[in-house]
Parts: sequence; C-alpha cells; structure tokens
Amino acid sequence: MLGPGARRRAARPVVDPLEPTAFAEAAALLARAFRDNPLNVAVIGAGASARRRERCNAVVMRNLLRVAAGSGVLLGVRYAGVLAGGLVAAPPYGFPFPAPGVGAQLRALLVQGLRVAARWREAFERLQRRRPIEAHAYLGLLGVEPSLQRRGVGAAALEAWLARVDADGLPAYLETDREENLRFYGRVGFGIVGEIEVLGARVWCMRRPPAMAVSVAAALR
Repeated sequence: MLGPGARRRAARPVVDPLEPTAFAEAAALLARAFRDNPLNVAVIGAGASARRRERCNAVVMRNLLRVAAGSGVLLGVRYAGVLAGGLVAAPPYGFPFPAPGVGAQLRALLVQGLRVAARWREAFERLQRRRPIEAHAYLGLLGVEPSLQRRGVGAAALEAWLARVDADGLPAYLETDREENLRFYGRVGFGIVGEIEVLGARVWCMRRPPAMAVSVAAALR
C-alpha cells in the first residue's frame, strides 16, 4: 500500500506533446475548462445552458487543435493517468493559425449558429488588433479540467512551455478574461500591458519579457 508521499509522487502532473489520438479528449476537456469564462458566456449568451456552451466550445476546440498541430505547440498534462490539462501556443508570427477546412467550418456553424459564430469572429478580430507586432511566443489557450484544478496541472504546462520560450530568448504574450489569473501569470513574469472590453467582458493583455527562465520553476511552486 502506498503511503501519502508515494501517492503524491504518483499524482505529479506529467507534461507531454499532445498527440492527435488525444485531440477529441482534449477538445472536450478544454470545452469544459472555458465553459464559464466571462468572454465565453458573453459570446454564446448568458441565457445559454452550460451544456450548450460546452457543445459550442468543443467543436471550436477540435478545429483549433487540428489546425494548430502543423505549426503550433500542443501540450497535454496527465494527472494520475488522466488527461487533466491542455495548452495551445504559437511561435512568432505563427498566429492566427490557418483556417480549418470548409467541412469543419460548416460543422462548427451548424453547432454554434450564425449569431455565435459572428460574435466569436468579432471577439477574435478585436483581440487580434491589440496583439503586439514584435516577434513573440503567443499563449492561445491553457485550460485545466475543472475538477482537477489547484493540483499544479496548469503550472506544469506553463512551466514546460516557458522553458521553450526562454530557450529561444523570446518575449511571451497572452490574454485572459479571468481576473484571478492575473496573479498566476504574474508570478512567472507576465505584466499587464493593456485592458480591453470585448462584448461586455473585460480582457487583460499580458506580456512577459525574455530570459525569465531562472525564476519560472520556483515561482510556480
């Protein structure tokens, strides 16, 4: 029988590249992770059920993972053998990712409806106009299964990605619509460089200067 220490070691988050065979599972996870985010609710509608928001998210996440696989960074985090988190990032000038195929776009439109699709386009374009023109690594998504949050899953994914970013000597950039995330990202060197209201949701823009590698691991513990 494992003691408490052994059980903790067994449950440490493990970060690996996200393989295409896990895309469906990861899309469902990310759909749940972002379901209640303010921007997600604003786009899909405050009156939409949690199930509808998940359904709308899942089809978008599936398309995103497929198009990001060619040039982006896709990481999955397993906790006690279960996929618990996912990260999608882009290299300098690698975002936006290519558009999905026509069939994938039509499937997303059928699930979301014209109104939601148009509102996502508006949100995307507003955020895209605020992104820096300098070469930077872009953190598009970092999501954790809601029932497995506060176990170091997100921190493990972020640390693994930032190790690559720092090795390349790049600044990093992200947006977040959750105020509680400001401290999480601030601990590893991200600072607020702007705020924008998108469809009624408040979004913070954050930048991290290059060469912060020495502080990442300690800051996330």
